[in-house]
Amino acid sequence: MKTSNVEVICPMITPFDGEGKPSRENLKVFLDDMKEFGINKIFPLGSNGLFNLMTLETKKSFLKMIQEEASNFEVLVGVGSQNTEEAREMAKYAEDLGFDKIVLQPTYYNKAEQSWIIRHFEAVSEVFSGKFYIYNIPQFTGSRVEIDTMKSLVENIGRIEGIKDSSGDIRFFNEVAANFSDSLKVFQGQDDLLLQALSIGAKGGVCGTTNINPLVTDVYKYFVDGNITMATKTQRIFNQFFKMVNEYPFPSMVYAAFYRKHNIKGKLPDPITTIPRIVESKIMDVLNYTTHIEPQ
Repeated sequence: MKTSNVEVICPMITPFDGEGKPSRENLKVFLDDMKEFGINKIFPLGSNGLFNLMTLETKKSFLKMIQEEASNFEVLVGVGSQNTEEAREMAKYAEDLGFDKIVLQPTYYNKAEQSWIIRHFEAVSEVFSGKFYIYNIPQFTGSRVEIDTMKSLVENIGRIEGIKDSSGDIRFFNEVAANFSDSLKVFQGQDDLLLQALSIGAKGGVCGTTNINPLVTDVYKYFVDGNITMATKTQRIFNQFFKMVNEYPFPSMVYAAFYRKHNIKGKLPDPITTIPRIVESKIMDVLNYTTHIEPQ
């Protein structure tokens, strides 16, 4: 099964070393996995990348590694922050490195009003001339990017290329798709909702499990090829895998499986302590899960 230009983006982990610092060697291993999986679009410094536990200097150094090692990939740079000034600095740094697409969510901790969200995006747009992706993940930021706010951002900034909705609210996603799928790239950010999202107009998915397993990409490929029966079957089988991955606090299992697969001595930044508590058999169950389903 071959489908060109697969619109499944990997919201990538940050391949930390044994001290919890980004590793160039581990990044190369990760990028080799992406090539094997047939994924050529990556989103660094998002939720899976644990950007919120990294200093500004560490984020910059990792982005520099991406710029040097991932030239064959389409890169959507996460520039999210708890404050606007740091988001602006990351956006400017990304552009200075030659990146032309960024992903931005509302600031977090203080629950942002919709007017704050608009001002946040506009302030970042002042220092970045490329394309934007609106990232809606209210369970982490505390504020949903409402439809009218999205419309204001599209109109005022003029460089919004897409929307990633990770709310998990399929009714809200339906509104997003109804309003924007004809003009923007609308992506589903929850892997287990990919097929439902595609059926109502999503362009594709930003799927965290692609860090360790390409199975969810088959859902996309079957759907695009018009094989709805196999797309449905694959999504159902994949959802069992998704439950396994999320048995431990997000995104610990994804990191544990990546490290175990490649026998890497990696850890997560403080204060996360989950990986040492993950049962080895659970990791192996994840790694040994079905990676491809043949059409019938």
